[in-house]
Amino acid sequence: MAAETQAVTAEAPVQKKRKWGKIILLFLGVFILAGGGGLAYIILFDDPPPPGKGNRPPKAQAPQALMPLDPFLVNLADKDARRYLKLKLELEVDSEKSIKELEKSLPRIRDALILLLSTKTYAELATAEGKLQLKGEILQRLTKMPGGQKIIGAYFTEFIAQ
Repeated sequence: MAAETQAVTAEAPVQKKRKWGKIILLFLGVFILAGGGGLAYIILFDDPPPPGKGNRPPKAQAPQALMPLDPFLVNLADKDARRYLKLKLELEVDSEKSIKELEKSLPRIRDALILLLSTKTYAELATAEGKLQLKGEILQRLTKMPGGQKIIGAYFTEFIAQ
């Protein structure tokens, strides 16, 4: 009987080691699966970094300024009826300093725009495409003027054709 007791006691430590080994392997498997799942999530669903060098935010653009112009009231080129266009326009320029420079050319700017606007008909300006085309023509005409390269955009703030 003493021999049986020794055999039972000798097997008990081996079973305890096997239990701890299974527990460690189970935890290790869970950690590997969780790590793999996290890595897969990052690769598949995470947003890519913004373009540019490294993860730095893009450089801030130089502040631009808006130069409001006095309203324009012109006769449209319609031959069958008297039509008018009232237009308020703001020009986007590259800096506040450019506004001061362009104010010196304000009579030239207004003259060029009045001549352009008075060649348009109501039918040309009635559609959204016509308005966009007019905006493009305004920018094209103004950028050809001395100092006009500083003009970035043109914005209609009021547009009434009747």
